[in-house]
This record gives sequence, C-alpha cells and structure tokens, in this order.
Amino acid sequence: AVEGDPHDIGKNLIVMFLNANGYEAVDLGRDVPNTKVVEAVKENKPVLVTATALMTTTMTAFGKIIALMQEAGLDTPFGCGGGAVRRDFVEETPQTFYGVEAYHVPKLADAIVDDGKTWEDIRKEYSDIVGEYVAAYS
Repeated sequence: AVEGDPHDIGKNLIVMFLNANGYEAVDLGRDVPNTKVVEAVKENKPVLVTATALMTTTMTAFGKIIALMQEAGLDTPFGCGGGAVRRDFVEETPQTFYGVEAYHVPKLADAIVDDGKTWEDIRKEYSDIVGEYVAAYS
C-alpha cells in the first residue's frame, strides 16, 4: 500500500493472484515511501507496477510516485486501485490505469507481456483484456 496507508488486504490479493498465475510479485509491504517504490522499480524492472490505497488521504501518492518514476526515466505501466480510488482520479495522471479488481491484474500483466499493451491500451481496452464487462470502463 502507498505511503501513509496501513491497509494491505488489496495488495495481498494482488500478490496472491500474480503468484498463482506464474508471476513473481515484489511485495514492498504497506505504508511504503514513494521513493522506495521508485527504487524497487529501478532494481526489479517489473512489467507492471501496482499500488493500492484505501483512504482518500493516501491515494494522492499515485501521482507523486509517477512524478518520481518519470524523473528517473521509468515508464512502467502503473495500475492504481483500492477502496477510495476512482477511475477519473487515476486517469488524471499519465502512465496510470485504474485497476478495478485484484483478480484482473494477471490478465493485465499478460496483456503487457504477451500482447505489448501499454497503459493507454489498458485504459481503452480494459473490459476486453480482462474478459468481462466492467462498469467503470463502460
């Protein structure tokens, strides 16, 4: 979970779904400083970064992380989700997409790895990629 957010159920679900689908998830824990996220991206070079925020007061970390990633020249797609998070808020920031359900993440990762999808593609094709109707993307 992002800096300041002590909740980790959503994060734990994402890690579980990724691991169950053959991905090696790097779990940074909860209340993770923004700079630590960027350092982990530099070190691990993931195909996808995900972050969760349950509180409206902590979801502003998404944009701060993206700014730091861009400063570092990192263009990794960044999926954002959590209880208080809304698609319109997430999509105010480039390089991000709104993650609706934790179980969607492996399909989104597959789309990046297997089909070369970008964060822009995911925003446009989310329902098709995850294979189900998603109201937030209709």
